[in-house]
Amino acid sequence: MADTMPRFAEFFEALWGYEPFPWQSMLAKRVEKAGGEWPQWIDLPTASGKTACIDIAVYALAAQADCLVSKRTAPRRIWFVVDRRIVVDEAYDRAGQIADKLHKAEGSPLLKIADQLRQLSGLSKDARPLATARLRGGVLKDDGWARIP
Repeated sequence: MADTMPRFAEFFEALWGYEPFPWQSMLAKRVEKAGGEWPQWIDLPTASGKTACIDIAVYALAAQADCLVSKRTAPRRIWFVVDRRIVVDEAYDRAGQIADKLHKAEGSPLLKIADQLRQLSGLSKDARPLATARLRGGVLKDDGWARIP
């Protein structure tokens, strides 16, 4: 992990303007290092912030950008799977907001995360560091995500 990586709480607060729940910070700490593993299940009540697992996955990938591919445990593609269309749409909106904020970052922890993601993908400094896609029934098929590493 890069020694100048911001803490997850700093990244989260730069994104949303408030601190993460303690469980979110603990999960981020668990998965950010190479070798870190996600729990098999995340079973929490409604409104406890489970959608922030997207933020945690993005953070973990950025934190492991400097690791050898053979040592990296953070996935390059992140899937948020749920069986409710409205939650799928909300998760897609959140991912889009994260992607927009990283793309527009000028200083702050967001710029470091964006730069790490660009480095990982071999993108130029002005490229969008995160691509998003929504996969669910009832929307036009878009398989463009499959062509983006």
